[in-house]
Amino acid sequence: MLVEEQGRRSRRIDLSTVRRLHLTPARGRLAAGAILGLPRGNLGVYSGQALSLRPGPAPDSYAPFIAALAREVAEASPTARFTVPAVATQGTVVGAAALLGGGVLAVGGFAAAAGQLDIGLTLASHMAFVAILALALLPWLDRGAGRFDPLAIPKGLLS
Repeated sequence: MLVEEQGRRSRRIDLSTVRRLHLTPARGRLAAGAILGLPRGNLGVYSGQALSLRPGPAPDSYAPFIAALAREVAEASPTARFTVPAVATQGTVVGAAALLGGGVLAVGGFAAAAGQLDIGLTLASHMAFVAILALALLPWLDRGAGRFDPLAIPKGLLS
């Protein structure tokens, strides 16, 4: 059970209802945090102020608290996903290739409608080539990128 307190208000959150725990590292003015995905919205747990004017180190009690929270969520909700920001995943590359494919069709269609089929085919073929190059990355991208094991959190993940 996790208790969120805001002034006089308090809310109890059963950890078995957590669907996702997403860690966010500190960047610039943003504090490090964890976002719990609940059935009705999200709950953010931050190492300090969510947005501070001067960056500061995370409190010493933050990393052990998040590690303990992740272990408790893993025990209470075995279907919960544990994620961290990933640079590139297969979904983003496929999405970018799909957008490029839509652009190929749009450029080809507009060029044909304008009577400039030679320029339209040239531009569309260049866009299709970029989409093919993007799809060529797929074998090297990890499907589990952006996930972590809550029982063995890497040391640099919470600092």
